[in-house]
Amino acid sequence: MNKILSIIFLLTIVVNTYAQPNWAEDISCIVYSHCSSCHNSEGIGPFNLMNYQDAFNNRYSMQSAIENRTMPPWPPNQEYAPFAHANVLSDTEIALFQEWVNNGAPEGDPMLSPEPPVIEHGGFMQEFDLELTTELFTVPSGNEDLYKCFVIPTAWGEDKFINEIEVYPNNRNIVHHVLVYKNDTDDPIIDDANDPAIGFECGGSIEGGNNVLMGEWVPGSRPWKMPEGTGVKMKEGTNILMQVHYPEGSEGQSDFITIKIKFTPTNVGIREVFQDQTLDHIDDLVDDFALVILPYETKTFHEKYVLPEARTFIAASPHAHLVCTKMWSYAILPNGEQINMVEIPNWDFDWQGFYHYPEPIILPAGTELHGYARYVNNPNENPNISNPPGLVTIGEATTDEMMLFFYSYLYYEPGDENLILPGDGTHINHFNNCSEDITPLQHIEESVVSFYPNPVESDKFQVTIGNQIQGNYSIEISDISGKKILSNTCNGNCEITLPNSFSNGVYFARIIQDGKAIGEAGKLLVLR
Repeated sequence: MNKILSIIFLLTIVVNTYAQPNWAEDISCIVYSHCSSCHNSEGIGPFNLMNYQDAFNNRYSMQSAIENRTMPPWPPNQEYAPFAHANVLSDTEIALFQEWVNNGAPEGDPMLSPEPPVIEHGGFMQEFDLELTTELFTVPSGNEDLYKCFVIPTAWGEDKFINEIEVYPNNRNIVHHVLVYKNDTDDPIIDDANDPAIGFECGGSIEGGNNVLMGEWVPGSRPWKMPEGTGVKMKEGTNILMQVHYPEGSEGQSDFITIKIKFTPTNVGIREVFQDQTLDHIDDLVDDFALVILPYETKTFHEKYVLPEARTFIAASPHAHLVCTKMWSYAILPNGEQINMVEIPNWDFDWQGFYHYPEPIILPAGTELHGYARYVNNPNENPNISNPPGLVTIGEATTDEMMLFFYSYLYYEPGDENLILPGDGTHINHFNNCSEDITPLQHIEESVVSFYPNPVESDKFQVTIGNQIQGNYSIEISDISGKKILSNTCNGNCEITLPNSFSNGVYFARIIQDGKAIGEAGKLLVLR
């Protein structure tokens, strides 16, 4: 025998600093809970994330987006002011995903993976009093970004209170977002009549005036349910107005919008939920006469409003256009205490929504509500604006600007401190409650697993393990193609017998415990 091969040496496996996560037990829960609602065959995501192979094929682009915290999209800063059902990854979830990719993105035992989610393209609300739809609309050619408004008149015979509302497009592939307003004037009807097409074009913003925001849809949205005994008041004859953003690439495709509504069981004793631009650029600017941004100027504006009465706040929604880069708001109580309300550190016009507090925020009369927004009218620092930049003032076009802070609130009543909001925690509910308490990566001190002899020149070899591996574990041996050839269960040091069918060659051996690989696979040479 060749002298080099006759030398007996130890194959050692040094256990990694961290236990390795796998798709089946760790990563599938994260992806199904935070990604699949957009990344599916009918979603707006550019690729599917509905199974292991999808995630494996896109693991590097996912790793980059997760590391940069650009995906999943959740604009508010949860550390500044937490909101319910935040679609953000925890530090533990990010670390698990990074470790998974860095270790080759192992699948683990497929039997331990949850079934892929069934995406509810028909909406989530199963119990509702009214379902409304718009006419089928086909996006015309020649549009890069189309903002289309649709009007649904109401004729309920009496005033109503909406306690729960859900809105969703029926072709999620071509819809970026939907904003829902109520308007108790005939203005939307007139605008619709003046446009011969279905609906009417409505620029990039329709906030303000008689349009009162009361709902929205962005990818991953769920119904908005208000506290029991409360609701948004809809006067008899109020029009429902929807603005839909059809982005570039949606030409020739069709869509219609569905709204599901659940009313309060009675109108008696119902507390009204108000939604208005509590801070706005017309009445509340401080130190500046108007919202004006010069070319190449970076400027921060300040708004202030003093509450004339105590209010119970349940949701927030800042709004601006393309020149804005950051928005934040806080309250100063009469005793000087500061309460953070909302912060969008990287404002993005394409990702805005209504954010709901997990608990009511009660602000007494005399509280100062402050809002700030930073605008960068320089194409070298803000890629969203024209080059060269122009003078920017208040207006409804996306090239104009706005500075609005919408809030949903009730007029305070004693006992609101105990008001139960429908949100149940700041972290988004996990799919089928999988891995609700994801355990942080556990530190394992270095340990050595030895195979002896190596090369294996008979039908047996010995396995010696360090004292950090307790209980049952498996030795898995695979060929160079990755096909598993042998698996033996051991407890402590043990002896492995190779079957006669084992041919000479190079194999890979690894330790498996609780369904997870411990350490990297090492080479095992068989020469019999």
